[in-house]
Amino acid sequence: MEGAWSGDIVVIAFPSRRQARDWYHSPAYQEILPLRTDNSQAEVVVVDGVEPQHRATDILKSAPTTT
Repeated sequence: MEGAWSGDIVVIAFPSRRQARDWYHSPAYQEILPLRTDNSQAEVVVVDGVEPQHRATDILKSAPTTT
């Protein structure tokens, strides 16, 4: 609703925040990292996930509506 987001998003799921950080800092990923950084612009964030039973529609049902 605000800003100039390009609309592109890539989501990679990990079992834990620690495993995400370990993967990012791994020698294997660090070796190929320049392939991404030299050819694209990106913001990389780690976001805590939700429980497996979570459904976004549950939250939307309780959200206020606007007209």
